[in-house]
Amino acid sequence: SNSMSIKVSVEFSLQAGKQKKFLDVLGNVLSDTRAYYGCIKVETYAGDNGSSIILIEECGSKEQQQAYFQWRVDTGIIDAIGPFISAPTGVKYYAIRSE
Repeated sequence: SNSMSIKVSVEFSLQAGKQKKFLDVLGNVLSDTRAYYGCIKVETYAGDNGSSIILIEECGSKEQQQAYFQWRVDTGIIDAIGPFISAPTGVKYYAIRSE
C-alpha cells in the first residue's frame, strides 16, 4: 500500500540563463530516477523566473528516497549539476494528507 508514501521537493537554484540546459540534463537522468526502487512519481516544475527548477517526487518511504539520493551522489550527480546551480539544493519531506 502507498499509505506511508511521502512527497519530496527538490529545489535547484540555477545560474542565469541555464534553466533550459539544466532541463536537458534532468531529462537524461529522470528515467533512472523513475526506475529506482521506491520511486512512485516525479514531476518537474520550471520556475517562470528562469532560474529555478523544482522536482516533486512521490516515494514509498523517506528511507527509500534517501537511498536513492545516496546512489545519485555515488554516481556523480553533484559534478553533473555543479556547473548549473547557484546555491545549495533544497530538499524537503512531506507527509501526504488525505484532505
